[in-house]
Amino acid sequence: MNLAKAPEHGIMYALYTGRVVYEPYDRDRLPSAEEMQKGLLELHLFDEYKEYRFIRSARGDIELCVDDKIISYCDRDEKNVHSDTYTEGKIITLTKGQESPDESKDYVEIVNYISYDENDLMTINNYRLKEVR
Repeated sequence: MNLAKAPEHGIMYALYTGRVVYEPYDRDRLPSAEEMQKGLLELHLFDEYKEYRFIRSARGDIELCVDDKIISYCDRDEKNVHSDTYTEGKIITLTKGQESPDESKDYVEIVNYISYDENDLMTINNYRLKEVR
């Protein structure tokens, strides 16, 4: 896990065994990578322009950074090849028993990177979470 690749400030969405963390963060105030990995299943650190993603899977850990131009897998950079982007509507998280979002609640958008083949069939090549301000 290389937290230096994450945006300096943004939103942390982390799934642990037994809990979920969704809160603003400052990269220099995050716990150590070793501490963050205890019980971690999936981590997303993102702002308006970039997402750092760390996912535990049966095949091993997956670490990547995604923005509009580059996708970085571990130590390898690739051009983010896409012909268009599609931004999914706002994703809202409610607490148990809550029926509508708080007025001051932050929202998240999902940016999908899409391309079309010679038959005009669409493929979603990748995605990233986007902080909405």
